Amino acid sequence: MRLFPNARRVKFQLLTEFQGKRILDVGCGNAKTPSAIGIERRHRSDKPSDLQSDIDYDPTLFPWPIQDDAVDLVICSHVLEHLPDTVKTLEEISRITRSGGKVFIEVPHYTWFESFRHYEHIHQFSVQSFDYFTKGNPYYKTDFRLADRRIFFDDLAYCMGGWLANLFPARMRSASASCSRRLRSASSSKSTSRASSRRMKSVAAPFTGAP
Repeated sequence: MRLFPNARRVKFQLLTEFQGKRILDVGCGNAKTPSAIGIERRHRSDKPSDLQSDIDYDPTLFPWPIQDDAVDLVICSHVLEHLPDTVKTLEEISRITRSGGKVFIEVPHYTWFESFRHYEHIHQFSVQSFDYFTKGNPYYKTDFRLADRRIFFDDLAYCMGGWLANLFPARMRSASASCSRRLRSASSSKSTSRASSRRMKSVAAPFTGAP
């Protein structure tokens, strides 16, 4: 059991918040988030079907077979680093997530060795990588607002000084941030969440609707 803040706890809180809502697990593999709709290009016949994708589709092809504003919560855990077009992927996530919805993203931080060890990792991310997709950037079709940024380590690293990461996020190896999408109407907003876990492992960022 993890004692200190971690990505799994953040994810659990989001799943609790959106219980009964429409949840999409992007790149779910064979460990789909419970109660979520999974989209994945790989299907394994030796694994239980209820833990695999409901939508057999390659997420590198756009648009995804999902309607606009159809999803309340998007889970994208250790997937974005495998996909060639980060911009298009985040634009697609923005398109399908309704105003007031949230997105949880977890990716390896570029300073963690695992970010380079895996041969399928195409991109590396820093704490500030997702700042480019916030409200006001005319180059991308994403309208997110940075709402929160937190750093997560394993318990040992946290006790040895990892807690300082929230004071100096740009210097740390794992991070999480949150953003949200600009209001589409006066009464609704869109938010996305992401988080990272383990010692010096991941970067994550959540987003929420901007006024």
